Amino acid sequence: MALKKTRHSTIIPETPEALFRDLRNRKIEGLLSHQADILREYQNEKTLNKSDVAVLNKSDVALQLPTGSGKTLVGLLIGEWRRRKFKEKVVYLCPTRQLVNQVVEKSINEYGIKAKAFTGKQKEYDFRIKTEYSRGKTLAVTTYSSLFNTNSFFQDANLIILDDAHAAENYVAKFWSILIERKKHDSLFKNIVSFLRPIISESDYSRFFKESPDISDKSWVEKIPTSYLYELIPELTELLDKDTSDQIKYPWSVLRDHLFSCHIYLSFNAILIRPVIPPTKTHKPFSQAKQRLYMSATLGEGGEIERLFGIENIFRLAVPEGWDKQGIGRRFFFFPESSLNEESSLNLVMKMLRSTPRSLFLVPDDEQAKKVKNKIKEQTKHQIFESKEIETSKQDFISKDGAVAVLANRYDGIDLPKDECRLLIVKDLQRATNIQEKFLVTRLCAAVIFNDRIITRMVQAVGRCTRSDTDYSAVVILGDELKNFLISPDKQKFLHPELQAEIEYGIEQSKEEEETYFAEIEDIIEQSKEEEEKERNFLENLNIFLEHGEKWNQAEEEIISHRGALKQAKLPAIEKLKETVSDEVKYQYYIWHRNFEEALAKCESVFSQLNQANDEELRGYIAFWYYLAGSAAWMGAKDGITSMESKARDYFKRAAKVAPEVTWFSRLARLSLENDVSSQDDTRLSKIIEGLEQQLIKLGTGNSTKFEKEVKTILDNLNPPMTDRQNLTDKQRNERSKKFENAHQRLGKLLGYDSGNSTSNSASDPWWIAGDDLCIVFEDHSEASTETIGSNKVREAASHPKYIKENKDIFLSKSADIIPVMITPCTKIEPDAKPYTEDVCYWNLEEFRKWATNAISIVRDLRRSFPGEENLDWRKRAIQAYQDAGIDPSSLLEKLRQSKLRDLPSD
Repeated sequence: MALKKTRHSTIIPETPEALFRDLRNRKIEGLLSHQADILREYQNEKTLNKSDVAVLNKSDVALQLPTGSGKTLVGLLIGEWRRRKFKEKVVYLCPTRQLVNQVVEKSINEYGIKAKAFTGKQKEYDFRIKTEYSRGKTLAVTTYSSLFNTNSFFQDANLIILDDAHAAENYVAKFWSILIERKKHDSLFKNIVSFLRPIISESDYSRFFKESPDISDKSWVEKIPTSYLYELIPELTELLDKDTSDQIKYPWSVLRDHLFSCHIYLSFNAILIRPVIPPTKTHKPFSQAKQRLYMSATLGEGGEIERLFGIENIFRLAVPEGWDKQGIGRRFFFFPESSLNEESSLNLVMKMLRSTPRSLFLVPDDEQAKKVKNKIKEQTKHQIFESKEIETSKQDFISKDGAVAVLANRYDGIDLPKDECRLLIVKDLQRATNIQEKFLVTRLCAAVIFNDRIITRMVQAVGRCTRSDTDYSAVVILGDELKNFLISPDKQKFLHPELQAEIEYGIEQSKEEEETYFAEIEDIIEQSKEEEEKERNFLENLNIFLEHGEKWNQAEEEIISHRGALKQAKLPAIEKLKETVSDEVKYQYYIWHRNFEEALAKCESVFSQLNQANDEELRGYIAFWYYLAGSAAWMGAKDGITSMESKARDYFKRAAKVAPEVTWFSRLARLSLENDVSSQDDTRLSKIIEGLEQQLIKLGTGNSTKFEKEVKTILDNLNPPMTDRQNLTDKQRNERSKKFENAHQRLGKLLGYDSGNSTSNSASDPWWIAGDDLCIVFEDHSEASTETIGSNKVREAASHPKYIKENKDIFLSKSADIIPVMITPCTKIEPDAKPYTEDVCYWNLEEFRKWATNAISIVRDLRRSFPGEENLDWRKRAIQAYQDAGIDPSSLLEKLRQSKLRDLPSD
């Protein structure tokens, strides 16, 4: 006979700790000291924050505990305690379904706390668990997306527990974001691009239609200035109203009446519409809760969580003592590209994969994932798992030997502890996971605001397989950007001491030496076997680590000893960013509700505080807030507050003045009615320097191999072996000419121009474009067999501007300067050719070669100081270096215009 429940059977413990002792079905003996400390601080009514409000009564509270330290249990205990004591409905949020199932399994089987998983579509929720939650009889565990949607089942939660809060930004922001992807929404994408054509530059418009986009096209991002868009909002609204796809119509229903408060970002593959900060308090299922409890391994110190969730102030519980030094688990870092080239490093990784049962491979995007999967298929017999296959359940993956999971742009939400996975490979790291972030980081050089977020992603990425004190995994680092970040002392110091010590140890073991810690080489190896020997050393060290026996113990002692001498430094401007976050969030709500005057006031407060820091790192972010201030004032003026128009123009001008190296702000400065020739020159040069940055990143900053290879190709083909041209065959001359043109085009690209070339005989030779208002188009006459230029060649050169204007793949403004130039060793011109010279410039071949060699030397010098990422201070130095060397567009045009083809002597 089943036992019947009585009305007196409900247990209401006084504290979360007391609740834990009453959980008789739990599998763990007791709470860890730091877990108990956190619970006491949370529950203790004497824990105040300069007010009389106890922590358990605050609306927003955050706690930080390292991964694997048991924060899930802490969160579940707080939730269950409040459910029982205050009769509250409790929702526990996770980033992914797999984590939802993992939390529920732990809650029931390990902790003895009743919890139900709510995953999938709402209409598929079991009616029994819906009833249990609605009556407050169970904890509900679900994904962020289940709460942040237009028809959430969880309309009246009293307590919302947000696990892995640091990883929730895109899940939360998605509710206030319309992402129009080229592949998924082809028709709408094209319609939006066509609609925006009048307010974007011709060169940017052209990118959308390139059949063979290069890396600069794929990495390009742009933002439509609010001042250009505001009056077009009714037309854009009409356009978006017509789309009925679920991916568009649900977020559109949220943004439709607030489009003026949003921003439109463009990239080659997608268009993003969203506010700067998600206004979460406008979403009742989130805002109506009595308390929101944010849990994270890394909360950040500069207001990161507040910005992610659109909350002005979040009270933080103190981090338990000792966690500032000790970390969770042990990682052995491998940096194969410190001593092997890229291909050999990847081949080494394939051998590592074959030596372990299961591996996890993290890459930044789908394109990299495809390359990695092809390599794995070529060199191993491992089964490949993708994100969608392990997101709901990882059981198939962890039950198979010879498996590798390849995940693109996923640095959290997948936990593989203990023997589930001992080898993790991380290939580069996306500093920005959405187009807004990418725009702020790459175009405005405002990465300072994301430093916390970028470090968090990196820490989360390398910790996927170390989830408890006794966990251990090897971590292989591939790619220049991530490697340079980790090995740089200037970046390392911002990491946890445990991680710093692990990285330092890994760097020492990966150095290009004849001797390693574990594998001694007594004899000098032959050069032909050197690479094979390096691979053997890496593999031996991996085996010793994975055995985790006596041979590893000395290494463990060294890491712990080194950890004790290290400290974690504060990120640049972190305190000032913490001070401004409240006003930043308030700005978002004011602009959302069309209160332009108050929004402007909050912008002014933000940049006033940021200016006090006098920190070079903040310039891009300060300029962005001047822009937001100008935009708020501009919209206010358009709505009838005429006094705000002058403020709008002034703030746009200030944005351009604070960060003159950022070309995007120059467009806004034109609204100040002070557009002159010098500003045009500055804009062209800034655009080129941005292009130079992208080339240096593409060619790698970890070592100079790729860069010097590119330079050698350019110089070799611009300067072929000296030969009497008259003795060359037509075929030889043609081959040398094509190589010269190719090198000429690549030189332009290296210098930062948007350069191209045509394969058609009747078309121009290379062209160099800066922005959308300057094109230098060349006629390369490098293999001339006589000293005199004939009329046919002159006519070709003179026709090139017409070709550029008619080329459907080249988009320039109608007022663009198109400068035709002939590069030739000839020193004379036929008399019959002079009438056709028009404005064609003359550049002597040897003078061009000298100029090119000097320009490359300037780029080489600048590369030595390049920090590996977009940086305003470096841009400023690069601009000055170009001007000093006379290789900036203004100096180059002045030089070219001083020498015209028509001025050459005739025979």
